[in-house]
Amino acid sequence: MSVSEPFIPPMPSLPSESMGGLGVLIRLRRNGFSAFPQRCFVDSVVPLKALGRPLVLACGPEAMKAVLSVQSDEFQRLKMGRRVLSPIVGEGILVSEGDIWKRRRRAMAPAFTPRMVPTLARHIAVCAAEAVGRLPADGLVNVFAFTQRLALDIAAVTMFSMTSEPFGLALRTMVTDFMTGIGQPRPSDFLLPLRMPTVPGWRRHRFRRRWVALVEAIITEREEMPAGDVPRDLFDLLVRAFGDEAGVSSGEAAPNQVMIDEVATMIVAGHETTATALFWACLMLARVPEWQEEVAREVSDVDLSPDHAAASLSALPVTTAVMREVLRLFPPAFMTGREAERDTELCGVPVRRGSMLLLPFWMLHRRPELWRDPDGFDPRRFLDGDEPDRFAFLPFGAGPHVCIGAQLAMTEAVLVLARLVQGFRFSVREDVPVVPVGVLSTRPGGEAVFRFETRKEAWSV
Repeated sequence: MSVSEPFIPPMPSLPSESMGGLGVLIRLRRNGFSAFPQRCFVDSVVPLKALGRPLVLACGPEAMKAVLSVQSDEFQRLKMGRRVLSPIVGEGILVSEGDIWKRRRRAMAPAFTPRMVPTLARHIAVCAAEAVGRLPADGLVNVFAFTQRLALDIAAVTMFSMTSEPFGLALRTMVTDFMTGIGQPRPSDFLLPLRMPTVPGWRRHRFRRRWVALVEAIITEREEMPAGDVPRDLFDLLVRAFGDEAGVSSGEAAPNQVMIDEVATMIVAGHETTATALFWACLMLARVPEWQEEVAREVSDVDLSPDHAAASLSALPVTTAVMREVLRLFPPAFMTGREAERDTELCGVPVRRGSMLLLPFWMLHRRPELWRDPDGFDPRRFLDGDEPDRFAFLPFGAGPHVCIGAQLAMTEAVLVLARLVQGFRFSVREDVPVVPVGVLSTRPGGEAVFRFETRKEAWSV
């Protein structure tokens, strides 16, 4: 295909180079894509201070490799993550540490093995076909609302073998309220001891009660379904896993609380991240019609029906490249954090025990030394046969805490995008800039209304 110059999506402005660590933490509450100084695109390690406490920005590939992999035993998850995320994921694998995390990770691993892909791909294909069938033949679509609902439908089927209809609206509302409200990290979340009460902590505690009640209701409804000899979905696999792995005798919460936490983790992590990634993919294809048509040509003769969806993944290299480029520019997990457990060094820079470390993945993905046209949308970089260095592209993290559902997430995103482009052309008004807003995930900072038009040549279910 011929695209003269890569499309450069709009971005929020970065702070001045003189801004200190407290300024970084303050700006993180509003938008993680506007919190870090420009030198993070060049320097490997940027040491700062926030009210006297060391704050280290680990920005380069070697620094991230050290923190996440080579020296991972010297760093633990940032306490801020537990303070902010526990209200919605409890003690799930997103925030747990040590032996508890190891047991839970090991117990959940069978639910995300490659052998599960055909079963999950079938569920994804059914949900995608039904969702696309509800779109207008020629009309306006709120794509973010569409991807949120579809991602939740897929989560409900793959996890519970249920429709999301009874609880979908409540889940979407609560997740959105959390992400755009009390889930936004405050400087106090980084700087105050974990046990110190705060006003946001009180509000999060109230949210937690309502959220747990909703998740319990979903689990109760699922448990009323007749049991089978073979696991039907992720819930069945988790029940089997945590029946042995969880319990009061091991020092963990009671089994029902373990299930609540891990089910909540899968709902939030699976639904939110996939919905945002699909939104950005649709926006990029709307902004660059040449790439949209390239995907359309690829998917025009591909059978995306439930029986053939898994096998069709290998026939979608362009669609996959588009999704990978979207994950480079707009990683749903745009940042992670760690805390130094002992005095150490990071790429030659001294790091004191108790130092907070922030790893902005989105800036790693745009480093000029690693990527040509780093700010431009150009899926060709994932089609030329040269794979990026392992620690240059981290949409799912790396090391022991790498995302357990990475393969499922990519399967879902690629199949849904292929099905959407197979059925529709879509465009968006050019005069409405949409910038990324990074809080707990990478959400759109404005509403983009798309116009959808049926492709006459589209294959239909």
